[in-house]
Amino acid sequence: MQDQDYELIDTHAHLAFEPLIDDLNAVLDRSRAAGVTKCITVGTKTEENRRSVEIAQKYDGLYATVGIHPHYAKDVTEPDITELEILSQNEKVVALGETGLDFHYNFSAQPAQIELFKKHLEVAAKVNLPVIIHSREAFNETLEI
Repeated sequence: MQDQDYELIDTHAHLAFEPLIDDLNAVLDRSRAAGVTKCITVGTKTEENRRSVEIAQKYDGLYATVGIHPHYAKDVTEPDITELEILSQNEKVVALGETGLDFHYNFSAQPAQIELFKKHLEVAAKVNLPVIIHSREAFNETLEI
C-alpha cells in the first residue's frame, strides 16, 4: 500500500455475520492493507449486537452499533429493547441501528416495523446517539416518524 494523505473509515460493515466473524483477524488485516483505519460493525439483531460490541472491545479502531433490523420486528420482545439500551451505553457503541422500515419485503408487518423504529429513536434520544436508518420503499413513512 502506498502512503496516503487521507483516512478510510468503513462506516457500515457486518463483521458479526458469518463467515466474516469466523475469520475476523484476516478480514481486519485485509482491510488495514487496503487503507481502512477504522471500522463500524453494524448490529441487526440481539445476538449479533452482543457479538458486535464484544469484537469492538477487542480491537483498536473498531466500533459498533446496536439495533434490530425491520425484518426482525415481528420477533422483538421488551427484553430485546432493554438489552439494546444497555448495550448502547458501551463506550465503543457509536450509534443505534440498523433500524427503520422495509416495506419492500415486509418480512415483518408494517405496524411492528413502525413500533420498533420508534423505540429505537426513543432509546437513541435517551442515550444521545445517532441512528443508522434502513428505509426501503418507505421514504415518506420514515420521514414522518
